[in-house]
Amino acid sequence: MLDQGGHSLLTNNLGSMSHGTSTPACKDKANPDNNLPNGQRAKSKLGRRDQAIDPKDRLGIIIFAFSITFILCFASLMVVVLSGDGCAKPNITHRPYIFTRLVGKGGLDPAASPPTSPSFQLAFDVDGVSPGYRACSGGGSSWLRVSYHGMILAWGQMPYFCIDGCRQSTNVAIFEAKAEASVLREEVRNLFLNEIHVFGRIEFDVEGEVEGLGHLRCKFFILEDKAPDVPKSLCLVQR
Repeated sequence: MLDQGGHSLLTNNLGSMSHGTSTPACKDKANPDNNLPNGQRAKSKLGRRDQAIDPKDRLGIIIFAFSITFILCFASLMVVVLSGDGCAKPNITHRPYIFTRLVGKGGLDPAASPPTSPSFQLAFDVDGVSPGYRACSGGGSSWLRVSYHGMILAWGQMPYFCIDGCRQSTNVAIFEAKAEASVLREEVRNLFLNEIHVFGRIEFDVEGEVEGLGHLRCKFFILEDKAPDVPKSLCLVQR
């Protein structure tokens, strides 16, 4: 049986429990909503990474990457072209053309006294050399003779020379022919004088065997003093 005092005691105990310390739901003052004072919200630590890329920005990135790739490919191609890679692989399918021209002479003047031995200096040039082409000829038993209407006037050794497609020079050799201790008869020198007065030039032949090349046959000319530069003539090669 409860008395009036018991009812008061129950009421006081319930009041004490309501004003006592309750067990916290989160320890260390946790803030699951990341709320700051004054109602502000904390920024995400991920920054802009959690946002989608704008389509316009994506198109710009693609164009930039394509441009860089194109520039690198073009630069690589130019390096290969300018490095002369074509010279690394020989190409002998097309042999170059050989020309000759007169660069010096002596012993041909009928008015010279005393007469001297006939001599000729010929320059040999090449044209149409393929990139990567390389061949060497001459020297050794390579001999050429200079003749006029079948009369041999002088002779000499064709020097050793090389034709290289990787070089820009077109002149490959200087050939010298002479007749030591010999002079041309006066009538032959008079023929030179008459021919150049009538035709404006004198024609000579030069031919012989050239090691590594074959039988070489060329023509060259002596022109009047008033004529333009001495032309070069194409040589024929028989192998």
